[in-house]
Amino acid sequence: MPPSSTQRAYFLLDSLEFAHGTEMLAMILAGELKKIGWEVSVFTAEYTPSSSTWAEFLHQSSIPIYRPPVRILRRYLLPHRLIVSKLWRRAAHSPPTLVWSPTNDILTCVALHAKPENAVPFFVHDPSEAGPACPHYQPLWFKVCNSVTALSVHGERQRQSAISYYKMERPVDVVRPSTFPPSRVHPLKLTGGRMRFGQFGRLATMKGSLFAVAALADCVNRGGDAELHFHGDGPMKAVTQELAFSLGLRDRVFFHGSYLPSQLDDLVNSIDVSIMPSTYEGFGLVMLELLSRGRAVIASDVGSSREILGDSRAGWVVPRANTTALADAMLYCCTHPEETLARANQGPELWKANYTPEKMAARYLNFWEQNGTPGARRI
Repeated sequence: MPPSSTQRAYFLLDSLEFAHGTEMLAMILAGELKKIGWEVSVFTAEYTPSSSTWAEFLHQSSIPIYRPPVRILRRYLLPHRLIVSKLWRRAAHSPPTLVWSPTNDILTCVALHAKPENAVPFFVHDPSEAGPACPHYQPLWFKVCNSVTALSVHGERQRQSAISYYKMERPVDVVRPSTFPPSRVHPLKLTGGRMRFGQFGRLATMKGSLFAVAALADCVNRGGDAELHFHGDGPMKAVTQELAFSLGLRDRVFFHGSYLPSQLDDLVNSIDVSIMPSTYEGFGLVMLELLSRGRAVIASDVGSSREILGDSRAGWVVPRANTTALADAMLYCCTHPEETLARANQGPELWKANYTPEKMAARYLNFWEQNGTPGARRI
């Protein structure tokens, strides 16, 4: 173990290229641990400093990165094996307090499979809701999942599904996430004009963009004055655009393309209400991003949306893949602007009370200490 005055964490991430939720979670936690005196190193199979979303953050935080020296064919898992070998050699030479990964992706699975006997505590966070609906599970995960010291998940729904689906014998605990705090918040002002709905994030099948367009058409047909803005890009853009045009919504549906996390503060000012019509989510971090910036959220009942929004009055939860229910909620916003504004104002308070980076870091420190890492909370 490290000297008593030093706490050291080795983070393990398959990739550090894009602004995905797992990478964001890791960067937030790394930053918070650094603030309280921990040493943090990151081991990754894919990182290009010249193009990575996180390059500036990592540089400013002085976090060492261990990565393959060159881009190696990923289909042979060569970069993963190389980094795992480096991880365990480094751990033998300079033992960390713990190893942690924000995902059970392939790099984590390979590391668990190669974990030495009597290795330091190895914690994994599962960002998904365990079940056959998640298409990204590595077959190796089911063989190595009980090699973790303990598994953390985003919410109670995910905890129950992980226990049953993985047949977990190791502890599974809820550790709620966080998002980066907004640099500035544009207060919502509803002046009686057209209601602007916005969907943020990658336009992938599970994100429900087709349901969003169909619901907007229903809302407008029933008298709602509304428009829909998509911030993000992805494989579903073309078909979503085709549906919007075919339904006569050319002047009400707008596609703004991809964005950087640093642009989110200002982009939120282009909408009045956020929607998350996903058919599948592990958690739905975009909810926290929008709530913290003063926008109410209409979310489908997936991931942790009901746990976050159910009792908070900061938004609405509607049945998954139910266009009529989503249209009902959108129409309600159009016809009840005062309540829409009141719910929007609840978002920042909810975020500050439960989902700041400091509160998330405290939850992880407690989780680690309660599961075999004595003194993890020591500063």
